[in-house]
Amino acid sequence: MNAGMAGARRAMLVCRIGAELLDAPGTDASHIRATGWNAIRDLVNETPGLLAVRLALTADGFGLGPWLGPFTDRPSAIVFPDGTNQLDANVPLVHDILDQAVGTSCIWHMITYPQVAPEVTMALGHPEQLDMEVLLTARSILNQVMLAYRTSLVHDEASQNAATDDLTRLASQQAFTEVLDEHLEQPGAGEATLLLIDLDDFTALNEACGHETGDDVLRRVADILREIVRGSDVVARLGSDDFAVLLLGIDQAAAERIADRIVFAVSTLTVGDTAEISTGASIGVVSLGADADLHSLMLRAEVALKVAKRRGRGQVQTWRADMTPVTPPEP
Repeated sequence: MNAGMAGARRAMLVCRIGAELLDAPGTDASHIRATGWNAIRDLVNETPGLLAVRLALTADGFGLGPWLGPFTDRPSAIVFPDGTNQLDANVPLVHDILDQAVGTSCIWHMITYPQVAPEVTMALGHPEQLDMEVLLTARSILNQVMLAYRTSLVHDEASQNAATDDLTRLASQQAFTEVLDEHLEQPGAGEATLLLIDLDDFTALNEACGHETGDDVLRRVADILREIVRGSDVVARLGSDDFAVLLLGIDQAAAERIADRIVFAVSTLTVGDTAEISTGASIGVVSLGADADLHSLMLRAEVALKVAKRRGRGQVQTWRADMTPVTPPEP
């Protein structure tokens, strides 16, 4: 293949991966990595003598693989004698081990992206001096991959932020609603019970003690909920001083006992070393029946919660079919 045709094919390869990354699910990190590796494979196949190996940082050193090109021996890892895991392009040990794997001495180029993926290094080797156009093509491919990968990381972070309440690190209202809706739509999902929790006199506490203390109370309530429920249950802050818990595989009687434990724990809550905060929690309890959709379930929980608050501080009320919406007393 003459140089002109080889250059044209490399240019087409760079354009192709750009199109594939644009057309494919751009936030799927595994797909992005696979697309990039397939493009490097095509470059190796188009370039006689070119070798490529991905070095990934592990607890034992840099693991080697996957590999592209005619390697005769494939060691599983590079372990540095001094105990460091830092890969340096000039470390002879790295080149020696790669040469041993190929069976001949090569000139190696280490391509790294420390700001995006510091744990991964791409090593490109050739028995002779590598054509600079080939090296530039590899960098162009990997630049596009890393740009797409960085975008996926930003997207994942944004999704995580949307799913998590900033103050308490509980699930957000949006995330909780999605989980609850999915459970309701899942056939044979099994028993589950919803607890809707509202702190008693929280507005007055905020005004008397300040928002910093109020935020401390909300964080401590979040800790209480995490401690009382199981890891498989879903705990969320819906907003202000409103919380919710989805108890999976829990019947109504067991849910009421859990609600009582939450009420007691919140009533004894302290913030700081000695200051006892005067607050409490009221809870509405509703079982997820076969007849309930998301809207009706939340409405039932709100009705039960309002009845609980009318009865006074620290009350638990389970929804009944004869309940009608009521207006809670003024705080």
